[in-house]
Amino acid sequence: MITNQISAERNEESLRKEFLFIMKNIDERKVSEIESKFHSDYADSVYIKGSGSIFSSNKTNYIQSLKDGKIGGVERDVRIHSIDFIDQFGFVKVDLESKVMKFQSMYTFYFDNGEWKMIKAVVVAEKK
Repeated sequence: MITNQISAERNEESLRKEFLFIMKNIDERKVSEIESKFHSDYADSVYIKGSGSIFSSNKTNYIQSLKDGKIGGVERDVRIHSIDFIDQFGFVKVDLESKVMKFQSMYTFYFDNGEWKMIKAVVVAEKK
């Protein structure tokens, strides 16, 4: 029975709901709502079109940038292209668009102790 419950919690709808919750709270800079949603090994790689450089951060740096107002705080439209799974991992491919930026992204989640945790983000950002 526990196995069936875990399988039900790891389905596409549960990951979609978790992803949208995280994005909404990043847009609203509600750090307290989402800090626990990031896996302790979280890392991201961000490429800003035309810059020729990749920027990377970890969970600590990302959360601090959110607290400092360097990122987030702008509502984005979300268009999910796909949600896929490999064992305990879930992958969300998405386009995000605000009034000032467009993002093509792939987020990786890990199903950890009964809940999804964001563990990796690869983002291509473009200023509008």
